[in-house]
Amino acid sequence: MVAEIVVVGGGPSGLTLASELAIGGLHPIVLERRTSTIESRAGTVLPRVLELFDARGMADRIIRKTREIYDFPFRDNHIYAGLRSVDWRNINSRFGFTLMIPQNATEEVLVQWAREKGVDFRYGMTVDDVRAAGDGFEVRATDSGGGKHVFSARYVVGSDGARSTVRKSANLPFEGHDGTFRGIVVDAYLQCPFAEGHGGNDNEYGWVRAFAFGPGITRFNIVHEKRRYVGKDVAVTVDEVTACLRDILGTDYGITDFRWASRFDDTMRCVPALRKGNIFLVGESARIHYPASGVGMNFCIQDAFNLGWKLAAVINGHAQPSLLDSYDAERMPVIRDLLESVKSQVAMQFNFSSEGVALKRHFEKEHLSQPGLNRKIGLELNGIARPYAAPAGCHALTGFPVPDFDLVLPTGEQTRVGELLRAQNFLLLDLRGSGAFDKLALGALPVRIAKALPVRQPAEHRGLTALLVRPDAYVAWATEQRADAKDAWAQIANFLRVPAQAR
Repeated sequence: MVAEIVVVGGGPSGLTLASELAIGGLHPIVLERRTSTIESRAGTVLPRVLELFDARGMADRIIRKTREIYDFPFRDNHIYAGLRSVDWRNINSRFGFTLMIPQNATEEVLVQWAREKGVDFRYGMTVDDVRAAGDGFEVRATDSGGGKHVFSARYVVGSDGARSTVRKSANLPFEGHDGTFRGIVVDAYLQCPFAEGHGGNDNEYGWVRAFAFGPGITRFNIVHEKRRYVGKDVAVTVDEVTACLRDILGTDYGITDFRWASRFDDTMRCVPALRKGNIFLVGESARIHYPASGVGMNFCIQDAFNLGWKLAAVINGHAQPSLLDSYDAERMPVIRDLLESVKSQVAMQFNFSSEGVALKRHFEKEHLSQPGLNRKIGLELNGIARPYAAPAGCHALTGFPVPDFDLVLPTGEQTRVGELLRAQNFLLLDLRGSGAFDKLALGALPVRIAKALPVRQPAEHRGLTALLVRPDAYVAWATEQRADAKDAWAQIANFLRVPAQAR
């Protein structure tokens, strides 16, 4: 079987990547080992990922799926280091809320999206290795019946998790440390006992965070001081769970059984690079860590949004192959920041000494409550605290997520930035209606040009005259000066590394 791209692994990052490739006109094959749904695992979708889904018309689907659990699915705050609370209103997102949704439910939505885009799924396929072959690769796999298969591809993307066969085949090291303590995650048969759908506590005995996770299901994340060194393979029991809850919450809520339970730890590992030739890694194939604040899946999905449109642009001949270097250059600093954040959160969250508890109460009351710090932590949790690398002297917006302000088109139609990105195009906005870009000859390049008046625009952005937005909703170029077609063409051509003959 021959394909342009083989994606190994059909979790959230692999599904998102495959859909992005398909939107770009490609025909990826997804090889997934599983033949049935996963346990619930990750449970949150954060504002930045909702912005990205919105840029593909998908945010409402995730919201509707979450509403099967909560009648009012929006949670306008989040935890940091187990502490309450980060106020999403401080980050000025159109989607200023967390969705608490099991990973398996998120995957249901993403699978449907990928199927609509024509993605070719092959379930029950365990990839054995990836071998160089000519100008591409052979991906060798065994199906659930023992049959052997070989898939040939120019590009291979590993989204196959912590034990990634793709990573191992590429001989990329996975450096870090094993777990130093363990916690418990349990989906208990219990109607959520908290009025707001979530609750928790921490004290000298440990830490618990709980929230509704389905009809009649409450998820508990627990780290108990005296149970944190139990072997990871030791089965979780109802008696253990209820004893931990009584110590930390003062009650066990009468729990008598659970649907699923497991132990997790703070193992941390990371690759030195996300690319080796035309093999790429996204998500947990590239790093694993303690699930601090429940943000990990969100960073994995953002990997996919960064890589997908770039692969499509290169394969379609719209960009030079060197554009793919920017995937590692942009995402690795974000991943390193994430791992440093996880380390600092763990140091605070799991210090159960009297001094540690005092530190947490003080930080929660005196520091986390400050809007400036609260905003900074909110941006950190979304992976957007620092910009992607941008040229010296550029506008301050460059490299950051684009503000999703409202727009009025010359026809009177009302729209907004996110809606104009739905086709995975670059968006070149003439915000003064000057017509400066009307005669810009772009050929087949994936760029949409629009004249529009921004309305309800943040005060700090009201001086903008032109804006170039990437397909993944980041600002590629912004200016407050008078701009012409030559200026815009230079920005587009340099960003895409357009071949000289096309300029």
